[in-house]
Amino acid sequence: MIASVRHRLFLIVDLSRRCLGRFVELEGFDRAMALAGQAFAALLPLLIVIASVSPTSGDDLSDTLSRRFKLSSGAENALNQAVAQPPDPGLGGLGVFLLVVSALSFTRAMQRLYVRAWRLGPLGLRGNLWGLEWLAIFVVFWSLQPLIVHLFSGAAAFAVGLGFSTALWLVTPYFLVAKRIAWRRLVPQALLTALALDGLTIAGAVYLPRAFESASKQFGVLGVAFTLLSLLFSISLCLVGAAAVGATIADEGDDVVVLRPADRITREG
Repeated sequence: MIASVRHRLFLIVDLSRRCLGRFVELEGFDRAMALAGQAFAALLPLLIVIASVSPTSGDDLSDTLSRRFKLSSGAENALNQAVAQPPDPGLGGLGVFLLVVSALSFTRAMQRLYVRAWRLGPLGLRGNLWGLEWLAIFVVFWSLQPLIVHLFSGAAAFAVGLGFSTALWLVTPYFLVAKRIAWRRLVPQALLTALALDGLTIAGAVYLPRAFESASKQFGVLGVAFTLLSLLFSISLCLVGAAAVGATIADEGDDVVVLRPADRITREG
């Protein structure tokens, strides 16, 4: 029995070592910061576009964000300054252009994460098409998920939300790597990503209101921006960590990716 326990501990330690190695191979912290930066660059044009086309000049958006993060009056005022600006048609047009460019940049950054995590070859220009398909799926998910989850309550709502999130993070790498990985091998990664982001959501519900309040008092709009960037970095770190661990787990006892003959790739280690 002692030998069995030792063997299991050895397997756990060995798996942890290889997961850490995959994370280092991905340059995990640098990649998470790059993802956060790309997401932040896409977020700002999105806010500009919403504020420009909204009949309330972005007031509804700022009110929604304030309720979501339970902000105090001081932090809410700083957020209003950042979001609820008077509409400018010229600025809105520029915002749309920047939104498209930054969204494509973000999808390419996500592609590079999963391509490197699974040690696949680059996609080239055709990767943009797969990125656009995933972006459409992502938008549909975020439109439908709250509506469906709100039909439930308590543990049922959590389970439905977790199921939706797992499905999204199953589809995400599947499309972003051009379906070059069998979806069954992506299940551990998808579940880890969903659990990590749910845990971050719970922690954020406690921490973010205080962080927004403190940052807005000290730095105003810049404080709100810094807090948002910190949140995006935390989310990105969850994505990178789950990708590294999920790919390593999927490699257990599996040396070859079984796909179309043209896409078959021999795995390393």
